[in-house]
Amino acid sequence: MTDDPVKSLIEELGAHLSQIEHSDIVLNNGKGKQFLIKPSEFSEIKSVDTPKKIAFVDGGDGPLEESPNFLITINRIYFSLFQGKKRIKPKSNPRVQFFSYVTSNISTVDGKKNVTYETRLFPHSAEDKKYLPAESDLTSSTESTTVLQGARLNSLGRRFAEWQLAIHVVESELEKGDMIVMDGSLQTNFKNEIKYANRLYDLAIRKGVIVCGLAKTSRLVTESGDPLLARIAEIAEDVSYENWYVKVAEEVSSDDRGFMMAVKFHPKSRFVFRFEILREQFAEMSPEDLNLVLGSLVANSQDVSMIGYPYGAIDADRFAQVRRDELSMYQGFILSEKLRHPEWKRLQKYSASLGAHDVLNGVTS
Repeated sequence: MTDDPVKSLIEELGAHLSQIEHSDIVLNNGKGKQFLIKPSEFSEIKSVDTPKKIAFVDGGDGPLEESPNFLITINRIYFSLFQGKKRIKPKSNPRVQFFSYVTSNISTVDGKKNVTYETRLFPHSAEDKKYLPAESDLTSSTESTTVLQGARLNSLGRRFAEWQLAIHVVESELEKGDMIVMDGSLQTNFKNEIKYANRLYDLAIRKGVIVCGLAKTSRLVTESGDPLLARIAEIAEDVSYENWYVKVAEEVSSDDRGFMMAVKFHPKSRFVFRFEILREQFAEMSPEDLNLVLGSLVANSQDVSMIGYPYGAIDADRFAQVRRDELSMYQGFILSEKLRHPEWKRLQKYSASLGAHDVLNGVTS
């Protein structure tokens, strides 16, 4: 053991990781088929003459105030429309914004403490209200006495609203043969979320609109523990195609309805992405159909801001994002409104119970 703990850590971890025997199959808990990832399984994405029209849907959120028993969040959802590099003007307002609060209520059920979370939504306008989920679908409960797990609850209303807006986009903005790309996978994580996802899938199948999911990052690993996308990038070094896809699995979990691939959309891209197509739709595709879907995304992935990532997704992320300066502005609005209501003098103590750490950071940073 050396006197330098960082040097020792890196040496030991590097030696450990280099000794792992590779198994190039994704580790999953779904029942669908898995595919061995090897150079011969990669397929070229060929350029297409007429790209498909694509809608990209994304959402952003930011906490405005929180305490152990309530959380106030601003949420923003956005969609963009593109065909190749060409932006298409939507028929409806592409951005939805709303505020939400989540409260925790503790009760005793059969001798066990039970924490129930209830969410209320406050649309920015009457138009925005049409694209919000039902508040009753956002109620959840747990036997855990650790209440309000911040990041997960932050995204609850926003995630449901993404599905709801996607339903509107398929209904009103897209035609047969068009595509919609959701930010992230087609996996559902929250109670009742599958209801909204299934509404989108059923509508898209009826209308002939292809549903896809594109994830910028992935925590998936192979059966030997390697990060999946990093391992695929290594294997792809022996592949001659500039743009390619490789099949990974029919599903990676029981709540995932996507057929999963890994894709590279530009020869100069440093990134490999997880990409999914709704399984029922993928099963009906010929190789030419699949190439048209992927080639349409390649045609939209030429922008130097993040080469190899669809510009429509960059655009949707930009306009859905809640920036830090906006958070400060809206926090000011909330504080101003609170000062007008006497009951907030008592409730302010709830927020203060989580605020000491931020104050200390301000003093010591």
